[in-house]
Amino acid sequence: MRFSVIILFCLCVFAWAEWNSEDVHRLFIKRVNLKPGVYTGKLESVMDSAGLSVVYEYHRLLGDMYRPTVTSANDFGSHSRYSKHYLNLALDFRINDVPQNKRAILVENIRKSLGKRFLVLWESQGGKNEHVHVEFIRD
Repeated sequence: MRFSVIILFCLCVFAWAEWNSEDVHRLFIKRVNLKPGVYTGKLESVMDSAGLSVVYEYHRLLGDMYRPTVTSANDFGSHSRYSKHYLNLALDFRINDVPQNKRAILVENIRKSLGKRFLVLWESQGGKNEHVHVEFIRD
């Protein structure tokens, strides 16, 4: 009985513990694969939270064992001059490894999940660089 009370107490403390932006960032990074060269070190906290929502949508559709791959964050040179990637306000997620018949569903679920504060684009459809682009547009 005493052991059960201690476990319950620990679970309650964990559940009510405050998470700071570094904790959320670490959790996001643990839930994804990063393509080599992707830099997420200065990602804005709003993107870490959005990234966790995107991971959740991948899991809902493909199962909890699936780890989405972030193919771009703030990695210089490959984006347009005024890209939100350079402001640490955009992420790209690989989608060409998702079954073809589930891609549109995934993109739509991500759009619904993130709402009007984010722009969600399905870029390079059918190409080798096919991905979901997620960028923060407003508070």
